[in-house]
Formats: sequence, structure tokens, C-alpha cells
Amino acid sequence: MRNIAALIGIFGFALHAGAQESASHAESAPPPDATAPPIVLPQAEIPAPAEAPVAPTPTPQPSPTVSPEQAAEQARLAAVNALFTAVFQDDATRVRELLAAGADPNATMPVPVDPAVAELFRPTVLNYFLSGERGLTPLMVAATLGYLGMAEMLLQAGADPNARTKRHGTNALWLAGYKGHTGVTKLLLGVQPGSEPDRMRIEVDLGAQTAQLLVDEVAETTVPISSGRKGYPTPKGEFVVTNKHRHWRSTIYGSSMPYYLRLSCRAFGLHAGRLPGYPASHGCVRLNKKDAESFFERVPVGTVVVIK
Repeated sequence: MRNIAALIGIFGFALHAGAQESASHAESAPPPDATAPPIVLPQAEIPAPAEAPVAPTPTPQPSPTVSPEQAAEQARLAAVNALFTAVFQDDATRVRELLAAGADPNATMPVPVDPAVAELFRPTVLNYFLSGERGLTPLMVAATLGYLGMAEMLLQAGADPNARTKRHGTNALWLAGYKGHTGVTKLLLGVQPGSEPDRMRIEVDLGAQTAQLLVDEVAETTVPISSGRKGYPTPKGEFVVTNKHRHWRSTIYGSSMPYYLRLSCRAFGLHAGRLPGYPASHGCVRLNKKDAESFFERVPVGTVVVIK
């Protein structure tokens, strides 16, 4: 029994000592039966719903200043381009409106050429004037395309038939003649219905080697000729006497060509020369001197010449 009591004493002392040691290390700890205070976490602030961003009001930018002179020039260019377009399309109504509104019938093609106008001209012979030449006028366009009524309208509005391009000095008459537009060529030469050149005609028969002068459809005289030899054929078709030169020398061959009647502004015509009885020229129609002089005196500029 004594041993059991000793063990209990020792065990009790150990428990007491352990309790004291625990208390010394955790003096601030709450009693075992105390209720722990609730842990309060700081609440995160909930942001207010974001408002839709408001686009900043753009600062008004000053528009490019256009002077009255610039505005007038822009309006002029627009009218000129519209006129060239209408003439090209043979739109008489539109051309009449533009002219009535003040469009200049003698205006030249603006440079650089308006893309829309260039697109119209490019597939035609007028394409050359987009880059190779300057000074093209609406009348030149009408003459090149053979628009007789359009050419008349432009002339009545004051278009200058003598205006020339800058590089080669080409005019409306040359363009109409070279393209074979007899009606426009006669118009530009001032031939009036019933006038002397309108009543006359020369007919050249290459097969018969003859030239015949007709007045009011009646043959007055028939004379021998010598046309172009092999390799230099005389052009066939309908032409107009556009120039007369009593004394002329060929700029190509250097030969004398007296009493020269140039045809449609081209490099051939009728003139005095040797007649061997067969085609012997470089393309012109030769007449003997007497007949050449007679034709020169009798036939006025604007007379039609038919070569067949």
C-alpha cells in the first residue's frame, strides 16, 4: 500500500509541475472553457458599376481654306472636263447646256488629264493627245471623230477653227481631213450649200488614167493623168481640196509641183508633171501643165475630189 501511495504522489507531482510549465509558456492563452471571439475579416470595397466611357468631343479642325480664285478654277476645270466628255459622246443636249452655262468652247484639255476623260479617249486615235500633245480643243475632238452637227454647234458658240496644238501645230481642219471626214472638212473651210465649191467635183479614174471636172453633176472636161506607180499607189476615196499652191516643191522628194491642189491636208494632190501614158508618180495625180493650170484657176478650195 505504501508503494501505491508513493506512486500516486509522484504522479500527482508530475501533473502539477506540467501544468505550471504549460501556464508559464501560454500565459495569454484563454481559459479552456472560454469562448473565442469571432474573427472579423475586413470587407473588400465593392466598386461602383463602371460607367460606359464617354468619347471625347473631337476638337473641330479648320477646313482647308479655298480662296475664291481656287474655287473658280475648280469650277472651270469641272466645266471643261464635262464639255470634253459631252463632245466625245456627241451629246448635243449636254453641250448646249454647258455652253449656255458659260463653258468656254476654246478651252484646251486640262493637264493632267482627268482620269474619266482619259478612259474615254484611250481606245481611240485621241489617245495620242493624252500624253504626246497639248492644246487639244473640243472642236478638234469633234473634227477627229467626224461629228458634223457638233462641229457646227461649237463654231456657232465661238470655237476657233484656227487653234493649233502646242507641239505639232495641228488644227481641226487637218484632223478632219486626215481622218477622211469630208463634211466636217468642208464646214471648216467655210463651204456653204450651193456655193461654187459645193457645186463642183473632180473625179479621177485610176483605171482609165483620166480626171474629169463636173459642175452641177455635168462633166465639163476630161483630161489625161498619170497616177502613182507600183509601190507608190495613189490613195482611193473621197477628199477635199484644202490648199492651193501655184509654186510648190515636194518636201519629201524635192521635185517641183506647180499648180498644186493639196487634198485633205495630206502629202499628195493634183499638180503639173510629166505624163508618159502610164502610172509614174510617187502617189500624186499628175496633169499636163495646161490642164493643171486650168484646174488650178477654176477649182476653188473646198471642192470634193473622188478617186476611184
